Amino acid sequence: MQSVLLGNVIKMLKKEGFEVVELVETKPRCFDVIARKDKKVLLIKVLYNVDSLKVEVAEEMRKIAKLLNAIPIVVGERFKSDFLERRVVYTRYNLPVINLATLYDYLRGELPYIYSAPGGYYVKLDAEKMRMAREAIGMSIGAAAKKLGISKRTLMNYEEGGDASLEIAIKIEELFGNVIKRIDFSEFLKEEKVDEKGDGNEIISKLREIGISVYTVKHTPFDAISKFKKREILMGLKQVREIERRAMLIGKVSQIMCVDAAYITEKEMKKKIDSVVFVHKEELESLRTPEDFISLIDEKIERCENA
Repeated sequence: MQSVLLGNVIKMLKKEGFEVVELVETKPRCFDVIARKDKKVLLIKVLYNVDSLKVEVAEEMRKIAKLLNAIPIVVGERFKSDFLERRVVYTRYNLPVINLATLYDYLRGELPYIYSAPGGYYVKLDAEKMRMAREAIGMSIGAAAKKLGISKRTLMNYEEGGDASLEIAIKIEELFGNVIKRIDFSEFLKEEKVDEKGDGNEIISKLREIGISVYTVKHTPFDAISKFKKREILMGLKQVREIERRAMLIGKVSQIMCVDAAYITEKEMKKKIDSVVFVHKEELESLRTPEDFISLIDEKIERCENA
């Protein structure tokens, strides 16, 4: 069932004009698909039953999405023993969870506005727009609350930014017009904080020492994301037997993400595989500033392009 669902997600993305990279060779992985269309980048995890999503996987997915300015989405069909409803957004470990039909709507520009939470379905209201609509028709808070069948305090809470149940939201819309906010999936990461922590091996320590921010990641083809100013570089660090094969996958990811990629190795390698340049560990020893590292990467990229 899950493989069929994954196949349908990929077909849908391609049909809507997205470039797609599937990470079938990475196990375990925190996302299954990277998709890009223009400036929109999606990291998608596909699980038939969303209950199987693990907290550490969700944490890595949020972290990578935040660092690379991508939108994380979990696509499934069942959650907590129930089938997911179309046009409803669920939440697991602070990630948006939707079914295939809702993904279809989303890709076509139809943002959902209903979300599931303990107690039922809710919507977010445009508080300012609702207050202005009420005042425009000359209706007091008391009169509006009575018309809606709620207390004045509840209505005041809505006008201060509180969310409403779907049932009440329908009544509000009938009275004031369209004052319901659509759900922006990128908002899920608005408060997400990412710290430089984790593995401090020799290579990472050297890069941090010269002023490069390095964020280690798990369950992905790459091992870290380095950042300096507005420059991001996907990095391979693991000294495995199939470095070239792994570099090819990192290259596919970097190309679709429109970022550079480098693999730091302990042995001599080819100059470049796809968009990934190889940097021998000894080349880092002479670096003194973050600009030195960026220049090293740029020189290798230019050399390979001119070869």
